Amino acid sequence: MRSFVTLVICAVVLVPAAALSAAAPRTPLDAASRLSGLRIHHAVAEAAVSTSRYAALYSRAWQKEYPESARRFESAAYAQFGLATHSVTPTPTRAWYDVATHRLLVQRTPAAGRRALIQEYVRALIDQNFQLKRLAGLRARDRDRWVAAQAMVNGTAALASGLRTPSLRGTALDHFAALERDAGVGPGRALAAELRYVGGRTALDSALHTFPQTTEQLLHVDKFLEREGALSMRLPARAGDVALAGSETFGELDARSLLQAFGVPDAAATAAGWGGGRLARYGNVTVIVLRWDTAADAAEWQAAMPHYAAAAFPGVAPHTCPPLDACWGDLAAGVLGTTSVLASGPGAANVAAALLTAN
Repeated sequence: MRSFVTLVICAVVLVPAAALSAAAPRTPLDAASRLSGLRIHHAVAEAAVSTSRYAALYSRAWQKEYPESARRFESAAYAQFGLATHSVTPTPTRAWYDVATHRLLVQRTPAAGRRALIQEYVRALIDQNFQLKRLAGLRARDRDRWVAAQAMVNGTAALASGLRTPSLRGTALDHFAALERDAGVGPGRALAAELRYVGGRTALDSALHTFPQTTEQLLHVDKFLEREGALSMRLPARAGDVALAGSETFGELDARSLLQAFGVPDAAATAAGWGGGRLARYGNVTVIVLRWDTAADAAEWQAAMPHYAAAAFPGVAPHTCPPLDACWGDLAAGVLGTTSVLASGPGAANVAAALLTAN
Protein backbone atom coordinates (compact mmCIF):
# COMPACT_ATOMS: atom_id res chain seq x y z
CA MET A 1 0.00 0.00 0.00
CA ARG A 2 2.82 2.35 0.99
CA SER A 3 4.50 1.68 -2.37
CA PHE A 4 1.30 2.51 -4.22
CA VAL A 5 0.91 5.83 -2.36
CA THR A 6 4.54 6.68 -3.07
CA LEU A 7 3.98 5.96 -6.76
CA VAL A 8 0.92 8.18 -6.86
CA ILE A 9 2.75 11.04 -5.13
CA CYS A 10 5.67 10.74 -7.56
CA ALA A 11 3.25 10.81 -10.48
CA VAL A 12 1.54 13.93 -9.13
CA VAL A 13 4.91 15.63 -8.72
CA LEU A 14 6.33 14.52 -12.07
CA VAL A 15 3.33 15.25 -14.31
CA PRO A 16 3.45 19.04 -13.84
CA ALA A 17 7.22 18.97 -14.42
CA ALA A 18 6.76 17.06 -17.69
CA ALA A 19 3.94 19.37 -18.71
CA LEU A 20 6.09 22.41 -18.00
CA SER A 21 8.92 20.89 -20.02
CA ALA A 22 6.60 20.25 -22.98
CA ALA A 23 5.21 23.76 -22.71
CA ALA A 24 8.65 25.38 -22.48
CA PRO A 25 8.99 28.17 -25.06
CA ARG A 26 10.72 27.20 -28.27
CA THR A 27 13.66 29.20 -29.53
CA PRO A 28 12.88 31.55 -32.44
CA LEU A 29 14.85 29.23 -34.74
CA ASP A 30 12.73 26.23 -33.67
CA ALA A 31 9.57 28.26 -34.15
CA ALA A 32 10.74 29.41 -37.59
CA SER A 33 11.40 25.80 -38.60
CA ARG A 34 8.02 24.63 -37.32
CA LEU A 35 6.11 27.46 -39.00
CA SER A 36 7.94 27.26 -42.32
CA GLY A 37 8.52 23.52 -42.57
CA LEU A 38 12.20 24.16 -43.34
CA ARG A 39 14.84 21.89 -41.84
CA ILE A 40 17.44 23.26 -39.40
CA HIS A 41 20.90 22.22 -40.59
CA HIS A 42 22.83 24.10 -37.92
CA ALA A 43 22.44 26.87 -35.39
CA VAL A 44 22.29 30.48 -36.54
CA ALA A 45 24.86 32.83 -35.03
CA GLU A 46 23.16 35.81 -33.43
CA ALA A 47 24.70 39.11 -32.40
CA ALA A 48 23.01 41.87 -30.43
CA VAL A 49 24.49 45.25 -31.32
CA SER A 50 23.83 48.90 -30.59
CA THR A 51 21.43 50.86 -32.75
CA SER A 52 24.24 52.84 -34.40
CA ARG A 53 26.31 49.72 -35.11
CA TYR A 54 23.28 47.91 -36.48
CA ALA A 55 22.45 50.80 -38.83
CA ALA A 56 26.07 51.00 -40.02
CA LEU A 57 26.29 47.27 -40.80
CA TYR A 58 22.94 47.31 -42.59
CA SER A 59 23.89 50.39 -44.62
CA ARG A 60 27.23 48.86 -45.63
CA ALA A 61 25.55 45.67 -46.89
CA TRP A 62 22.84 47.66 -48.68
CA GLN A 63 25.40 49.84 -50.47
CA LYS A 64 27.37 46.78 -51.55
CA GLU A 65 24.24 45.24 -53.08
CA TYR A 66 23.08 48.59 -54.50
CA PRO A 67 26.23 50.41 -55.67
CA GLU A 68 26.55 54.17 -56.04
CA SER A 69 26.47 54.01 -59.85
CA ALA A 70 23.08 52.26 -59.80
CA ARG A 71 21.72 54.69 -57.22
CA ARG A 72 22.75 57.68 -59.34
CA PHE A 73 21.26 56.15 -62.47
CA GLU A 74 17.91 55.38 -60.86
CA SER A 75 17.75 58.64 -58.94
CA ALA A 76 18.11 60.67 -62.15
CA ALA A 77 15.81 58.37 -64.09
CA TYR A 78 12.92 58.33 -61.63
CA ALA A 79 13.12 62.07 -61.04
CA GLN A 80 12.32 62.62 -64.71
CA PHE A 81 9.14 60.58 -64.36
CA GLY A 82 7.80 62.78 -61.59
CA LEU A 83 9.20 60.80 -58.68
CA ALA A 84 10.79 63.63 -56.68
CA THR A 85 14.11 62.22 -55.69
CA HIS A 86 15.96 61.77 -52.46
CA SER A 87 18.72 59.27 -51.66
CA VAL A 88 18.42 57.42 -48.37
CA THR A 89 19.21 53.96 -47.07
CA PRO A 90 15.99 52.03 -46.36
CA THR A 91 15.13 51.93 -42.66
CA PRO A 92 15.96 48.42 -41.46
CA THR A 93 13.77 46.39 -39.16
CA ARG A 94 15.19 45.60 -35.73
CA ALA A 95 16.36 42.16 -36.82
CA TRP A 96 18.23 41.27 -40.01
CA TYR A 97 19.83 38.10 -41.32
CA ASP A 98 23.05 38.92 -43.15
CA VAL A 99 23.53 36.36 -45.92
CA ALA A 100 27.19 37.31 -46.42
CA THR A 101 28.19 36.43 -42.83
CA HIS A 102 25.38 33.96 -41.99
CA ARG A 103 24.64 35.98 -38.86
CA LEU A 104 21.37 37.27 -37.52
CA LEU A 105 21.85 40.79 -36.17
CA VAL A 106 19.43 42.31 -33.70
CA GLN A 107 19.26 45.73 -32.11
CA ARG A 108 19.71 45.71 -28.36
CA THR A 109 17.14 48.45 -27.86
CA PRO A 110 14.41 48.70 -28.79
CA ALA A 111 14.14 44.93 -29.07
CA ALA A 112 12.81 43.27 -32.21
CA GLY A 113 9.28 41.86 -32.08
CA ARG A 114 8.54 38.16 -32.45
CA ARG A 115 7.32 38.46 -36.06
CA ALA A 116 10.44 40.32 -37.13
CA LEU A 117 12.62 37.65 -35.51
CA ILE A 118 10.68 34.78 -37.09
CA GLN A 119 10.90 36.54 -40.48
CA GLU A 120 14.69 36.70 -40.31
CA TYR A 121 15.15 33.20 -38.88
CA VAL A 122 13.09 31.80 -41.75
CA ARG A 123 15.34 33.70 -44.16
CA ALA A 124 18.30 32.06 -42.42
CA LEU A 125 16.69 28.64 -42.89
CA ILE A 126 16.04 29.38 -46.56
CA ASP A 127 19.74 30.21 -46.82
CA GLN A 128 20.70 26.92 -45.14
CA ASN A 129 18.46 24.91 -47.44
CA PHE A 130 18.73 26.83 -50.74
CA GLN A 131 21.97 28.88 -50.62
CA LEU A 132 21.07 32.56 -50.92
CA LYS A 133 24.62 33.59 -51.82
CA ARG A 134 23.75 32.66 -55.39
CA LEU A 135 21.84 35.95 -55.53
CA ALA A 136 25.01 37.97 -54.96
CA GLY A 137 25.55 40.38 -57.84
CA LEU A 138 22.24 39.51 -59.51
CA ARG A 139 20.88 43.02 -59.05
CA ALA A 140 23.56 44.50 -61.29
CA ARG A 141 22.95 41.89 -64.00
CA ASP A 142 19.13 41.80 -64.01
CA ARG A 143 17.32 44.04 -61.56
CA ASP A 144 13.85 42.66 -62.29
CA ARG A 145 15.01 39.10 -61.72
CA TRP A 146 16.69 40.15 -58.47
CA VAL A 147 13.51 41.84 -57.23
CA ALA A 148 11.50 38.69 -58.04
CA ALA A 149 13.96 36.38 -56.27
CA GLN A 150 14.23 38.55 -53.15
CA ALA A 151 10.44 38.87 -53.01
CA MET A 152 10.09 35.08 -53.18
CA VAL A 153 12.45 34.67 -50.23
CA ASN A 154 10.81 37.40 -48.17
CA GLY A 155 7.33 36.21 -49.14
CA THR A 156 8.04 32.67 -47.99
CA ALA A 157 9.33 34.06 -44.70
CA ALA A 158 6.28 36.33 -44.35
CA LEU A 159 3.98 33.36 -44.83
CA ALA A 160 5.51 31.91 -41.66
CA SER A 161 6.00 35.11 -39.66
CA GLY A 162 2.66 36.73 -40.46
CA LEU A 163 4.20 40.01 -41.62
CA ARG A 164 2.00 42.04 -43.99
CA THR A 165 2.40 45.17 -46.09
CA PRO A 166 2.20 48.48 -44.21
CA SER A 167 -0.02 51.34 -45.34
CA LEU A 168 1.36 53.65 -48.04
CA ARG A 169 2.35 57.10 -46.85
CA GLY A 170 4.20 60.13 -48.17
CA THR A 171 5.02 61.27 -51.69
CA ALA A 172 4.65 59.44 -54.98
CA LEU A 173 8.32 58.44 -54.66
CA ASP A 174 7.65 57.07 -51.17
CA HIS A 175 4.74 55.05 -52.58
CA PHE A 176 6.82 53.73 -55.48
CA ALA A 177 9.75 52.82 -53.21
CA ALA A 178 7.44 51.11 -50.69
CA LEU A 179 5.69 49.07 -53.37
CA GLU A 180 9.07 47.83 -54.61
CA ARG A 181 10.59 47.34 -51.15
CA ASP A 182 7.58 45.46 -49.77
CA ALA A 183 7.16 43.19 -52.79
CA GLY A 184 8.04 40.26 -50.54
CA VAL A 185 5.28 40.71 -47.98
CA GLY A 186 2.87 41.62 -50.78
CA PRO A 187 3.14 39.71 -54.09
CA GLY A 188 5.85 37.40 -52.75
CA ARG A 189 3.72 36.22 -49.86
CA ALA A 190 0.71 35.84 -52.17
CA LEU A 191 2.67 33.63 -54.61
CA ALA A 192 4.08 31.55 -51.75
CA ALA A 193 0.55 30.99 -50.42
CA GLU A 194 -0.78 30.04 -53.86
CA LEU A 195 2.04 27.58 -54.48
CA ARG A 196 1.59 25.97 -51.07
CA TYR A 197 -2.14 25.65 -51.71
CA VAL A 198 -1.63 24.15 -55.18
CA GLY A 199 1.24 21.77 -54.46
CA GLY A 200 2.12 21.89 -50.78
CA ARG A 201 5.65 22.20 -49.46
CA THR A 202 7.09 20.66 -52.63
CA ALA A 203 5.69 23.40 -54.87
CA LEU A 204 6.92 26.13 -52.52
CA ASP A 205 10.37 24.55 -52.37
CA SER A 206 10.52 24.58 -56.16
CA ALA A 207 10.17 28.38 -56.14
CA LEU A 208 13.08 28.64 -53.69
CA HIS A 209 15.22 26.21 -55.64
CA THR A 210 14.51 28.00 -58.94
CA PHE A 211 13.36 31.53 -58.20
CA PRO A 212 10.86 33.43 -60.37
CA GLN A 213 12.80 34.84 -63.31
CA THR A 214 10.72 38.02 -63.62
CA THR A 215 8.29 39.99 -61.51
CA GLU A 216 5.65 38.89 -64.02
CA GLN A 217 6.17 35.35 -62.73
CA LEU A 218 6.05 36.72 -59.19
CA LEU A 219 2.71 38.42 -59.81
CA HIS A 220 1.01 35.59 -61.73
CA VAL A 221 1.21 32.00 -60.51
CA ASP A 222 0.33 30.66 -63.98
CA LYS A 223 3.28 32.54 -65.51
CA PHE A 224 5.54 31.07 -62.84
CA LEU A 225 4.29 27.52 -63.36
CA GLU A 226 4.74 27.92 -67.13
CA ARG A 227 8.17 29.53 -66.52
CA GLU A 228 7.30 32.18 -69.07
CA GLY A 229 10.35 34.38 -69.53
CA ALA A 230 10.64 37.98 -70.63
CA LEU A 231 10.53 38.85 -74.31
CA SER A 232 13.96 39.69 -75.67
CA MET A 233 14.74 43.37 -75.98
CA ARG A 234 17.91 45.06 -77.20
CA LEU A 235 18.16 48.82 -77.16
CA PRO A 236 20.04 50.57 -79.98
CA ALA A 237 23.34 52.23 -79.16
CA ARG A 238 21.88 55.52 -80.37
CA ALA A 239 18.42 57.07 -80.58
CA GLY A 240 18.66 59.72 -83.24
CA ASP A 241 21.81 61.67 -82.41
CA VAL A 242 21.87 60.70 -78.70
CA ALA A 243 23.95 57.81 -77.33
CA LEU A 244 22.74 55.20 -74.85
CA ALA A 245 24.22 56.06 -71.43
CA GLY A 246 22.95 53.08 -69.43
CA SER A 247 20.00 50.77 -68.92
CA GLU A 248 18.48 48.11 -66.66
CA THR A 249 15.47 45.81 -66.73
CA PHE A 250 12.06 47.32 -66.02
CA GLY A 251 9.58 44.65 -64.97
CA GLU A 252 5.85 44.30 -64.63
CA LEU A 253 6.10 45.23 -60.95
CA ASP A 254 7.89 48.46 -61.93
CA ALA A 255 5.21 49.31 -64.50
CA ARG A 256 2.44 48.58 -62.01
CA SER A 257 4.15 50.50 -59.19
CA LEU A 258 4.71 53.58 -61.37
CA LEU A 259 0.99 53.79 -62.13
CA GLN A 260 -0.05 52.97 -58.57
CA ALA A 261 2.27 55.61 -57.14
CA PHE A 262 0.28 58.25 -59.03
CA GLY A 263 -3.14 56.73 -58.38
CA VAL A 264 -3.81 55.67 -61.98
CA PRO A 265 -6.98 53.50 -62.03
CA ASP A 266 -6.67 49.76 -62.76
CA ALA A 267 -2.88 49.88 -62.55
CA ALA A 268 -2.50 46.13 -62.00
CA ALA A 269 -4.71 45.21 -64.96
CA THR A 270 -2.98 47.77 -67.19
CA ALA A 271 0.47 46.38 -66.42
CA ALA A 272 -0.61 42.74 -66.68
CA GLY A 273 0.10 42.46 -70.41
CA TRP A 274 3.81 43.16 -69.82
CA GLY A 275 6.16 41.03 -71.88
CA GLY A 276 9.53 42.70 -71.31
CA GLY A 277 10.98 46.11 -70.56
CA ARG A 278 13.99 48.32 -69.97
CA LEU A 279 14.64 51.62 -68.25
CA ALA A 280 17.34 53.58 -70.05
CA ARG A 281 19.07 56.94 -70.34
CA TYR A 282 19.89 58.55 -73.68
CA GLY A 283 21.80 61.70 -72.84
CA ASN A 284 19.46 63.78 -70.67
CA VAL A 285 16.38 61.76 -71.65
CA THR A 286 15.07 58.83 -69.61
CA VAL A 287 12.99 56.21 -71.40
CA ILE A 288 10.86 53.22 -70.46
CA VAL A 289 10.64 50.85 -73.40
CA LEU A 290 8.10 48.05 -72.95
CA ARG A 291 7.21 45.01 -75.02
CA TRP A 292 3.64 43.79 -74.59
CA ASP A 293 2.03 40.40 -75.16
CA THR A 294 -0.43 41.89 -77.64
CA ALA A 295 -1.10 45.17 -79.44
CA ALA A 296 -4.24 45.51 -77.32
CA ASP A 297 -2.12 45.37 -74.15
CA ALA A 298 0.14 48.09 -75.54
CA ALA A 299 -2.88 50.24 -76.38
CA GLU A 300 -4.25 49.77 -72.84
CA TRP A 301 -0.97 51.06 -71.40
CA GLN A 302 -1.05 54.06 -73.73
CA ALA A 303 -4.63 54.82 -72.69
CA ALA A 304 -3.40 55.15 -69.09
CA MET A 305 -0.71 57.69 -69.99
CA PRO A 306 -2.95 60.80 -69.83
CA HIS A 307 -3.96 59.83 -66.26
CA TYR A 308 -0.33 59.31 -65.31
CA ALA A 309 0.83 62.55 -66.96
CA ALA A 310 -1.87 64.62 -65.25
CA ALA A 311 -0.86 63.28 -61.83
CA ALA A 312 2.90 63.34 -62.35
CA PHE A 313 3.06 66.72 -64.08
CA PRO A 314 -0.03 68.66 -62.98
CA GLY A 315 -0.85 71.71 -65.06
CA VAL A 316 1.20 70.64 -68.09
CA ALA A 317 -1.07 70.68 -71.14
CA PRO A 318 -0.93 67.90 -73.74
CA HIS A 319 0.12 68.70 -77.28
CA THR A 320 0.47 66.79 -80.52
CA CYS A 321 3.86 65.41 -81.50
CA PRO A 322 3.54 63.06 -84.51
CA PRO A 323 4.41 60.25 -84.99
CA LEU A 324 3.87 59.78 -81.23
CA ASP A 325 0.46 59.48 -79.62
CA ALA A 326 0.80 62.37 -77.17
CA CYS A 327 3.25 64.72 -75.43
CA TRP A 328 3.07 66.81 -72.26
CA GLY A 329 5.89 69.31 -72.07
CA ASP A 330 9.07 67.21 -72.04
CA LEU A 331 7.11 63.97 -71.57
CA ALA A 332 6.39 61.89 -74.68
CA ALA A 333 4.53 58.60 -75.15
CA GLY A 334 3.90 56.44 -78.17
CA VAL A 335 2.97 52.93 -79.26
CA LEU A 336 3.84 50.96 -82.36
CA GLY A 337 2.40 47.45 -82.53
CA THR A 338 3.38 45.68 -79.31
CA THR A 339 6.07 48.21 -78.31
CA SER A 340 5.50 51.31 -76.21
CA VAL A 341 7.90 54.09 -75.27
CA LEU A 342 7.56 56.61 -72.47
CA ALA A 343 10.30 59.26 -72.53
CA SER A 344 11.00 62.29 -70.37
CA GLY A 345 13.54 65.09 -70.68
CA PRO A 346 14.66 67.71 -73.20
CA GLY A 347 14.18 66.27 -76.68
CA ALA A 348 12.11 63.32 -75.38
CA ALA A 349 9.82 63.27 -78.43
CA ASN A 350 12.73 62.79 -80.85
CA VAL A 351 14.28 60.01 -78.74
CA ALA A 352 10.92 58.24 -78.29
CA ALA A 353 10.17 58.37 -82.02
CA ALA A 354 13.62 56.96 -82.85
CA LEU A 355 13.21 54.10 -80.37
CA LEU A 356 9.75 53.20 -81.67
CA THR A 357 10.98 52.85 -85.22
CA ALA A 358 14.05 50.91 -84.02
CA ASN A 359 11.85 48.35 -82.25
